[in-house]
Amino acid sequence: MPGASVASALLLSACAMDAREERTLGAEAAAEIERRVEIVRDPAGEQALETIGTALVEAGGGVAYPYAFRIVRDSTVNAFALPGGFVYVHTGLLRTTRDVSELAGVLGHEVAHARLSHGARQARKQEGLSAAVAVVCVVTGFCDSGLSQMAVNLGAGVLTARFSRTDELQADSAGIEYTTRAGIDPRGMVRFFERLREQSGSVPTYLEWVSTHPIEDTRIASAERLIGVRTNRGAPTKLEAAFNVLHTRYGVGR
Repeated sequence: MPGASVASALLLSACAMDAREERTLGAEAAAEIERRVEIVRDPAGEQALETIGTALVEAGGGVAYPYAFRIVRDSTVNAFALPGGFVYVHTGLLRTTRDVSELAGVLGHEVAHARLSHGARQARKQEGLSAAVAVVCVVTGFCDSGLSQMAVNLGAGVLTARFSRTDELQADSAGIEYTTRAGIDPRGMVRFFERLREQSGSVPTYLEWVSTHPIEDTRIASAERLIGVRTNRGAPTKLEAAFNVLHTRYGVGR
């Protein structure tokens, strides 16, 4: 297919992708995103985020590719994951989370989206888009703004897609398991959801994670049911220390 990427061809013609193909697709989408956002180059902060993220990845069992965790300088409360394990966290989210359990709840959810191939599967539904742009539209909602004209030029019939309710509940469930296995209080996810629900109202722009991940009573109730009567406990010392680094560098007042 002259002029088309390998991943684009795979996306449009194959029924399923293997891990190598998902990684290739995610790398193309990451390159597309990183032309449009400001990636924070902060070795200490990046290492701290990777420490927490890697603990969650390892808690989920073996994976076929390494995960990459990157910080985006953006005041919106947001995080997203691309196929192949590329996870992005906005500084607005780092500023808003109050402890490692809340941050881990969000990260675990996003790690699960990548592990469960949600982005790749949803992107396959977007006819008329190149593979990388389809992933960016589906996962981030950037087609609402910066990529809209590109999507139109590529003949997209659907500019924006969100994960289905099933995908979100699956990611919540898996994220709860990852945080629990990593020794982190899984109730941090619920506490974060509840606070965003209280603050959202008409969903101000800085609460992007609310608009892309619907926070509803039934979803919170589902998480609480999954958590059940598990013992509330503190996170491992190294994860607490990693969060403290992020809080010092990006917390309230920063």
